[in-house]
Amino acid sequence: MGSRYKAVLCPAAELTLLALHTAISIGATLARIAARNWDLAAVEHAAEQAAAHLIARAVETTGDPDLSPRYPGIDFNRIPVLGIRAHRRADALIIDVWDTDPIPPNPVTLDEHMAAMVVLARRWATYPAQCGGKVIWAEIAGPPHHPAALATVHPLQPQACLAVVANADNAAPYVERPA
Repeated sequence: MGSRYKAVLCPAAELTLLALHTAISIGATLARIAARNWDLAAVEHAAEQAAAHLIARAVETTGDPDLSPRYPGIDFNRIPVLGIRAHRRADALIIDVWDTDPIPPNPVTLDEHMAAMVVLARRWATYPAQCGGKVIWAEIAGPPHHPAALATVHPLQPQACLAVVANADNAAPYVERPA
């Protein structure tokens, strides 16, 4: 890396949300703002769309996908949570979404949300979370001429089964998506 580029350590932006339809727009906004703040404005829209698809899938598989839930009737003790984390890695934005469903997406017959990852993400993969459930991550590539930034990056790993979203030093490495 040339001396004209400055090494940047980018922290992660993280949220834990109830697995309700409203989580989709909140998580998508988090990804868009993170891309803009970390000098990846060129991927802002793709990051927002990728986060929306990953969270929509998590809501559909673990939460209450009702578009107009009646909040007084919701038992908030029984609705699962999901976690989203956006962080920068070199020339890309990584989006991790954790949910309580342990079944990974089928790489042969992708649902509409994972089919969108094929288009939006440079690569994506999934791995089981330590306390149950799974993490699906997607790498949204920045412009090819963008200077690399140094970042300490770990995939999302909930540290407790209460779905506390935090960095983990023993997380599984990123791997290529299935061909």
